[in-house]
Amino acid sequence: MVFDAHSDIWTDVTIRSLKGESDIFKKYHLERLQKGNIEGGIFVIWIDPPHATTRPYERFLEIAEAIKKEVSVSKDFVIVKNYDDIQKAKAENKFYIIIGAEGLSSIGENLDLIDTYYDLGARHTMLTWNEQNALATGAKGDETRGITELGKKAIQKIVDKKMILDVSHLNEKSFWDVTELVEGPVIASHSNAKALCNVARNLSDEQLLRMRDLDAVIGINAFNEFIHNTVSEQTIDNFVKHAVYIADKIGAEHVGCGFDFFEFLPSQTSDSFTHQDVYCTKGLEDCSKVPDFIQKLKQVGFSDKEIDGICYGNFHRVIKKILV
Repeated sequence: MVFDAHSDIWTDVTIRSLKGESDIFKKYHLERLQKGNIEGGIFVIWIDPPHATTRPYERFLEIAEAIKKEVSVSKDFVIVKNYDDIQKAKAENKFYIIIGAEGLSSIGENLDLIDTYYDLGARHTMLTWNEQNALATGAKGDETRGITELGKKAIQKIVDKKMILDVSHLNEKSFWDVTELVEGPVIASHSNAKALCNVARNLSDEQLLRMRDLDAVIGINAFNEFIHNTVSEQTIDNFVKHAVYIADKIGAEHVGCGFDFFEFLPSQTSDSFTHQDVYCTKGLEDCSKVPDFIQKLKQVGFSDKEIDGICYGNFHRVIKKILV
């Protein structure tokens, strides 16, 4: 079974909920997840364009309401808040979801709103998406700008509340600022190796080594732009090479899955893609193809124990340490 550390399904739930639909997870997602042997994951609250720049807090409220409605009608998943909840869900054969936050632009400068996320059930957060905000700087922000003084206070609050802190989407300066401030494990839920694909969202060798020192886990990202700089080479085989590279550099125990599938989202929610053929990785177009990825892990020489770690065990190790 597989734990996916990054999913945007709440965005689809929100879009459809605002159109009057309900039980969206079962109707549009469950079958595909089951085909992919996905047993659970982190589903993020992502303030999608154009709301990200015009009305982030209002969009957060819409997403929160959609989540509450979906939880109230669905019998096919449970929201989990700690490792024991995950084990209970697995025993009951329920899909389990950790609510996460893909950036905190919606809180502005009000750190009390982190409590609002927490009260909703969120146990994971990133400080930014691609933007720079009052807390930190994302991958598309000013490369000389890092974590702000308010951001340092936010990090302390996140750590105190025992939420999972995620460094994916931070620019490099913010990454180093964060990792100098924390002692325990963090995650990079959906990032790849910069040595194989030189884009801002991927991690350098130096960053990978720092993640190792923090007992962190990197969820490799199936979004094609982070796999190879040449479009024709954005394939499942080159995706697997990121798992191999990171494992060789810092150990297989620091590799996980953070696929970032979003073929179900309308193109207007992103400024980086316009059509499925553009943003899908050949051979790994959606989560139903994940068993093909696992088979390729075997073919390139990962042991059964290492594959179990990559599929779920490594992220579970970090979750067990933080979500207590």
